[in-house]
Amino acid sequence: MPRIQSTCQRWSARAVQLLHELPRVLVVDDNENAAEALATYFSYEGVDARSANGCAAALRCVRNWVPDVVVLDIMMPGRDGYETASALRRYLPTHSLGIVAFTSLDEDHVKETGRERHNFDGYCQKGTAPSALLAMIREFWRR
Repeated sequence: MPRIQSTCQRWSARAVQLLHELPRVLVVDDNENAAEALATYFSYEGVDARSANGCAAALRCVRNWVPDVVVLDIMMPGRDGYETASALRRYLPTHSLGIVAFTSLDEDHVKETGRERHNFDGYCQKGTAPSALLAMIREFWRR
């Protein structure tokens, strides 16, 4: 069985100023079980993590809980990841928010499709080990 090559790439030089004692990560995906599993993994690794099932749930979540980084699926019904990233950037009070595209879509496709409203600071292909995703996310954190 061929192994799927997975990638995690940082796209921006954005430095995320941690706003809380524990770093906060919001995982947004229309696959609720996958989002919860990834958030649980992050929690075991010392991150205050939550999950949201789509754009509306993400916007409700951030009303009272501001994340430092958002891990965001692209292909979601209703508002896709591009629209969700734009909405989160408009809604959240911080300019240091990091947003990572976490999708099965090819990296070049995500870059090309999101070029005009490029709201992502990084990309990680689904199927990549969660430890690789977390290692990339940690690169954004600055105290």
